[in-house]
Amino acid sequence: MRHGKALKLQGTTGSDIVSSKRLYGRNRQLESRVLPPDGVEPGLVGPFGLWFEAWPLRLAFILGLIFSGFAWAEPDRPLVVGSRVGFPPYADVDAEGRPIGFAVELFAAAAAAVEIPVTFRSGRWDTVWQALKAGELDALALVARIDEREGQVEFTQPHTIGYDSFFVRTDRPHIHAIGQARSLSIIVSRSDAAHRALVGRGFTHQLVIVDRLADGFRLLASGQHDAVLAPKLQGEMLVQTSGLAGVIEAGPLLKDYRREFCFAVRKGDVQLRDRLDRGLAIVRANGEYDRLYRKWLGIYETPTFPVKHVAWGAGAIAVLLALLGLWTRQLRRQVALRTAELGRAVAAVQAERERLHEVLQALPVSVILLSSDYRIAFANRFFEERYGKALGWRCHEYLFNRVEPCERCETFKVLETNAPLNWEWTGPDGNDYQIYDFPFTDTDGSPMIMEVGIDVTEINRAKQALREVNASLERRVAERTAELEAARREAEEARDLLHVTMENAPALMSYIDADGRYRRVNKAYEQWFGYCGQELYGRHIADVHGEAAWRSLAPYVERALAGEQLAFETPVCYAKGGTRWIQATYSPDLDAAGRVRGFVAHVLDITERKQAEDALRETDRRKDEFLAMLAHELRNPLAPIRNAVQIMRRLGATDAKLGWARDVVDRQVEHLTRLVDDLLDVSRISRGKIELKREPLSVCEIVQRAVETSRPLIEARRHRLAMHLPSETVGVEGDLVRLAQSVSNLLNNAAKYTDEGGLISLTVEPSESDVTIRVRDTGRGIDPAQAASLFDLFYQVDHTLDRAEGGLGIGLCLVKRLVAMHGGDVWATSEGLGKGSEFAIRLPRLPDYPAAHPPAVRNGTSERRIAQLGPSS
Repeated sequence: MRHGKALKLQGTTGSDIVSSKRLYGRNRQLESRVLPPDGVEPGLVGPFGLWFEAWPLRLAFILGLIFSGFAWAEPDRPLVVGSRVGFPPYADVDAEGRPIGFAVELFAAAAAAVEIPVTFRSGRWDTVWQALKAGELDALALVARIDEREGQVEFTQPHTIGYDSFFVRTDRPHIHAIGQARSLSIIVSRSDAAHRALVGRGFTHQLVIVDRLADGFRLLASGQHDAVLAPKLQGEMLVQTSGLAGVIEAGPLLKDYRREFCFAVRKGDVQLRDRLDRGLAIVRANGEYDRLYRKWLGIYETPTFPVKHVAWGAGAIAVLLALLGLWTRQLRRQVALRTAELGRAVAAVQAERERLHEVLQALPVSVILLSSDYRIAFANRFFEERYGKALGWRCHEYLFNRVEPCERCETFKVLETNAPLNWEWTGPDGNDYQIYDFPFTDTDGSPMIMEVGIDVTEINRAKQALREVNASLERRVAERTAELEAARREAEEARDLLHVTMENAPALMSYIDADGRYRRVNKAYEQWFGYCGQELYGRHIADVHGEAAWRSLAPYVERALAGEQLAFETPVCYAKGGTRWIQATYSPDLDAAGRVRGFVAHVLDITERKQAEDALRETDRRKDEFLAMLAHELRNPLAPIRNAVQIMRRLGATDAKLGWARDVVDRQVEHLTRLVDDLLDVSRISRGKIELKREPLSVCEIVQRAVETSRPLIEARRHRLAMHLPSETVGVEGDLVRLAQSVSNLLNNAAKYTDEGGLISLTVEPSESDVTIRVRDTGRGIDPAQAASLFDLFYQVDHTLDRAEGGLGIGLCLVKRLVAMHGGDVWATSEGLGKGSEFAIRLPRLPDYPAAHPPAVRNGTSERRIAQLGPSS
């Protein structure tokens, strides 16, 4: 299989080919390698070498280099390039696992030409292909460009052209087309382009997939299958190296299956793709491509010319040498020199042509050639990426789908004036372009137009945005000027208002600088101390109010000058006025740099308020003493009254009215005793004279004690009590009597404010850190606005004197204070009046109970649980 080293420029016209043949009559004989004649054209010189003689193209070329220079940026890290394993001589690994092959060394040379560092990573084809699409690799050194891969990656210009062949055993006929193999068993490499091509043509059941072509050739040689489809050059090399040359031979090139081997980069990375195209052009021009080709691919090529032609030529030359002698020898030297010159000229023109083609393709502007009949003779990549393939189309048909030329087109005025023309144009894609048209003459003398289009959409938008920004800035300046003027007037008004406010404020207001000296005071300040503002200005606080006052105020002044906002109350012994209680606020004044330059002092004389508070505290103390004394005095007659009731009961009086009176006295004495006990407990807590006997307790024991205490009231009102206790033993630390008293108060409260026959539920909910005791009733409920005040001392929801239930409003207050002494809290919730209420106590849970604290047995009874308590029948 032959591989074409030179590629034809897209858009080359027929006149280019004629001109090329006329200038270089023996171009094909001078080429060291040519492509096969079946559809692949050899590299043509074309008119591009002559185009550099025209100054308009020079201008476009220089502009292109300038613009492309901005797009080529040096990479920050080496490119990670994927290399296929098992595809010699293009790509493989050596004995040490290092990537080798024509495509690997060509990629490295092209990257080095544009100063891109690279590192290679080898793997199977499907692995490196998926890694490139996933962004794990930056590029691949060898990819066959086929339709189904378009749009998945970015392809460079092809660096090698190849064809596939069907390899068969020597005793089998050759396969000339893919259609002839439809009924045969074909071996292909997994995920290779040949594999995908056959699958795309409906080959499925007859395909035999192998991971390495060498394995496929061995299968073919064993006689198990009909043919192997593979690149001809690679296949012939594998046949030779495997020692199967006498068993397997390649068929003719498949004209309907052509491979363009390219470099590939990640989708959207057109900058890297263009740089690699430029690197390829450089290695073609400097001869590195030829060297690599000879090293890796040339040794496997089939000779282009038949041997008999060579023999005939050698014989003819021998006869001529014999006849012409020394004169012919001299002529041969001249011919050799001329041939070498022509070869060098062809190579130079070819290199320049390829370099120019690569530059034109890499330009970030559109470059097209238009003939006089409106046809597009050449379009670079920039143009075709925006408008598609355009070669051979008339511009009005292609761009605007018009049958006739546009009525007004600036471009073709160049043919009339034969002078360059610059104008602006908005394309069908909505982008704005700056168009530069130049007159141009083709090699046959026909007039043409070279058009360079620069996308100025972003520039125009930037200009428009700049104009809008300027206009906006002008408006903002005008608005800001008006705002500043309004702010100045507002500041003056605020200053006047502040002055009036400060002067008429009843509080003492002053400004003191960083040295503790007065800078300004209001009238109230002057009147209070008997100084005028001029007498105070510049004087230190200690000089005005004395050292005793300064000692009291100095700590606060230092904190204010350190930048702290202060609000405090303190007694101050002034030189004038004696000792006064003041409530002061010191507000630091900061400059633009954040440094404190002084503070504003706002002072109120609260001496009378402090005296009133002292009197109130004394009154409250006397009230607590009175309550304690009242409770004790009330409790003294209760004991004799209760004893008298017990004596009356033992005498067994038969009079019904006397029994009724005795029971009434007994109940009321018991109720009065509870009130007095609660009042005594509140008084003791207020004075700090109550002590808790803390010990490890079971919560169930606390609940049992509380239920036993509240049982008479619950049964008297015929309520049902539902108990929900945990299966595990939960412990707390506290005073059994006081905690049982707290829970009992909640049960009594629920019983009192629930109509007869109601439901009261008591639930114990343990968690890791605490335990919650909930008492829920179906009673009258609570207004949510009053829930927060229920635990205040002497608070009554119903403040009228005709309340049905008794109580002084101290039971819930006592619960709150006792629970707080145990480190817990209590709260109440209700959905509203008539919807019942819930009271909850939360206490810290005692860890490791009862393992570390076994429950004690009190009075010969152990802990028990009560499931439900109802009215007795």
